[in-house]
Amino acid sequence: MKKIIWAIVVYSLIVWAFWLYKDELLALMQSGSGSLWTMLLLAIALALFPVLPYKIFIALAAYAYGAPGGALISWFGATGAALLMYFYARLFLADAAEGWLDRSPRLKAFAERLGRRPFWFVFVARLVPFLPQPLVNLYAAAAGIRPLPYIAGTALGKLPMMAVYAFAGKKLLGYLLG
Repeated sequence: MKKIIWAIVVYSLIVWAFWLYKDELLALMQSGSGSLWTMLLLAIALALFPVLPYKIFIALAAYAYGAPGGALISWFGATGAALLMYFYARLFLADAAEGWLDRSPRLKAFAERLGRRPFWFVFVARLVPFLPQPLVNLYAAAAGIRPLPYIAGTALGKLPMMAVYAFAGKKLLGYLLG
């Protein structure tokens, strides 16, 4: 139980720090002056600690680097963040998740069914735009989905939405900003 409390405290402190500097981060993204590595690290950070809607980041990255470049930066960032969250959950929250699944026979049965086709679960879950992505990460870790199907499902499932948001964001910002 101590692990989960520390995990929540650390996560909350990082979100709070990002929230304090959100205006500066937004200015950096809007200026497009950050290097590619800065944008990639920012993409991972904003996907892990959502102080701004990630769709705003995708649109700004697409405006600064072109739609394909923005989609790629956003995809690498979101995929990297999903992998970090998944492995973090497996490392620090596995015991709590097991207890959580044990208390709910329906969730445990669902997790067992997912074990038969883990790639498809993750892939389809990534395609659903209104499904909270952090929950997909945590549930996949709690359900014991192996890393390879999780990574493949995440990487492929995130591509279409990143492309759509990047191309739409590029057009919208191009129209709004001139």
